Amino acid sequence: MMHSTEQPTTSPALAWAHHLSAAATTHPAPDLSDAEALRVQRYRDQLLAALQAHDRAALHSAKQAVLRAAYGPPGTSGPPASAALRSALRDLSWHMAIVLLPRHPTSALSH
Repeated sequence: MMHSTEQPTTSPALAWAHHLSAAATTHPAPDLSDAEALRVQRYRDQLLAALQAHDRAALHSAKQAVLRAAYGPPGTSGPPASAALRSALRDLSWHMAIVLLPRHPTSALSH
């Protein structure tokens, strides 16, 4: 039986996966084109996949890709990013900024 002061045990990775999933649905960006929405979705999917796989290198790489896309200089090819795309990528970058994986798996700590 769980007392009112006890919290259910949830892994930090799962909690952040839920947070990132909720962030995408609570802040719609109606000004995004279909292609831009897919681009933001791909970045979000990369972040979630790395988080769920507990892959620190992939998470770092995905974070850097979002930051480059959101804050970096415009690319030399293709159309410049719209204000809506930059805004959506910046929002995603803020949501993923705190996402960290432990240096050691938690199962290793229990031994």
